Amino acid sequence: MSKLRIYLVIWVACLGLFCVSAVACDKTINVGTNERYWPPYVVLKNNALTGSEIDVIKTIFKDSPFCINFTLLPNSQRALEELKHGRIDLMFAASKTREREVYAHFSLPYREEAMMLYQHTDSANISSLEQLFKKGLTTGINGGSYLGQAFKVLSEKYSEQIVLTSEADKRFALLNKKRVDFVVDDSLVAAYFTKNYAGILPVEQVAPVHVNNVHFIMSKKTITLNEVAVINRLIKNNKAAIKRIYKPY
Repeated sequence: MSKLRIYLVIWVACLGLFCVSAVACDKTINVGTNERYWPPYVVLKNNALTGSEIDVIKTIFKDSPFCINFTLLPNSQRALEELKHGRIDLMFAASKTREREVYAHFSLPYREEAMMLYQHTDSANISSLEQLFKKGLTTGINGGSYLGQAFKVLSEKYSEQIVLTSEADKRFALLNKKRVDFVVDDSLVAAYFTKNYAGILPVEQVAPVHVNNVHFIMSKKTITLNEVAVINRLIKNNKAAIKRIYKPY
């Protein structure tokens, strides 16, 4: 077969900017995460990452020009720093902020998250976040989470009452032991842990702390705008499959 004919066969096998699985991947994307036990999204078991976020990533990047490699990092702040300098290429479940847009691209959203306030049955009664802080109470949050501008203002004003933790199980364990008064966390994650801790429940009189879309966040040092366009197309093409993955939760 001539070189020209080989080229044409490969070209025909390609769809737009990405190729079907018959063509080897063109680039390995290094996906960083600090999560080891964040059910139902991520669970590290027998040195392998599982969970709905992992399933979504594998679904989106199947039959794409990209191979995926996962790297575990100690915490979310370290993960973002590694991404900023291009030592990892992509992180998932990211909120879009102006600060992050300086050094990173964001994909189209692929799901929505609701960050809610949770209490122990013995926690003080409150009707707002502002009241929580004015009463001198504490709340545990993920150190890498963006919880909206209103919460950011409060957390900066009452920084001594914020307890940063890197793992969801630690946050809810602290709340169960009453070492923090409240916890802010993703509603699906909280649904898992509240099954294990009968004394933890949502603060129904306080509106969701933050409801927003989440994205892939990608290093500007290693991911090009053309590659972002390919990834966005992959997300669009897999919308139905992504929805099916999250449906059981």
